[in-house]
Amino acid sequence: MAHAILILAFVLTCASAWTSAQGGRITATTPKRGGNAAAAKVANPVPATVASIAAGRKTYMLLCSRCHGPAGKGDGGGAGAGGQPADFTDEVWEFGSSDGEIFAAIAEGTSADMESYAERIAAPEIWNLVNYLRSLKPRPRRL
Repeated sequence: MAHAILILAFVLTCASAWTSAQGGRITATTPKRGGNAAAAKVANPVPATVASIAAGRKTYMLLCSRCHGPAGKGDGGGAGAGGQPADFTDEVWEFGSSDGEIFAAIAEGTSADMESYAERIAAPEIWNLVNYLRSLKPRPRRL
């Protein structure tokens, strides 16, 4: 019985930490490891223009580079809860790589280290940031 109570307490603690990172709410687009089909369906309303990517880079350098590193390789060292920041130059992204999934990860957060930024960054600026992050992802090689 005591063992079951300890397990239940651990599960509730983990759930509490997760919902805290999400601002206390779970939504249809809440980021999930491996991606989220509902978030993947969300289309980016901001075209990936030079101006959008430049605006996203400015936000990235101000708010993201401390943890994710200046080149987006996950080597910034600023993660305080002990997690490993995402490497945006990887082929595969842990919480999905569609524009909608990236937006959800930024807006809703994914962990104690990567908390929600919805209160700090307006939606159009998050989309600019999405465009910048996508520009860091390697392009397929031509044969």
